[in-house]
Amino acid sequence: MLVPILVEVDRYGLKAWHLRKFFKDVERFYDKHIIGREYTSEPVRTFQKRFDRYRESLFTFLTQDGIPWENNMAERAIRQLAVQRKISGSFFKRVAPQYLLLLAISQTCRFQGKSFLKFLLSKETDLDSFRRTRPIRYSYPVVRRDDSPSPNEVGESSSTEGRDNEDAAGPQRG
Repeated sequence: MLVPILVEVDRYGLKAWHLRKFFKDVERFYDKHIIGREYTSEPVRTFQKRFDRYRESLFTFLTQDGIPWENNMAERAIRQLAVQRKISGSFFKRVAPQYLLLLAISQTCRFQGKSFLKFLLSKETDLDSFRRTRPIRYSYPVVRRDDSPSPNEVGESSSTEGRDNEDAAGPQRG
């Protein structure tokens, strides 16, 4: 059930217009494997309960644009907390709230492409109104080898020009 969904996500992105059609497959999965079935294995029953409990939120990405199908961003966000806990061994109750507040602001700045240091120095209190200081990086299309012309298509004049340029520049290493 998941493989065709992930193929569509790779092809079209997280657009409900393309993913909504899989909602019927999800319903069939629930009817066949989750609802009204009795399993003997304890781990399977545990997963069955989780699928039933989180039914409304588990496949939200099929009906709403831009919602990721995995929780990698959430896991990355709490990773810093786990690293700090591992380094320090534990947190004191009096400093934990301040650390968590700074961590939340730092992670939000990172995800929004804003400078954490500049936000703190600006003395702003609203992160949404703080302007982006980093330029937005746009990806450029990558030319595939299939799209590049073959030596026969380029012609002799182009290929000899390329050799002349190589001779003029000297031998290239690399």
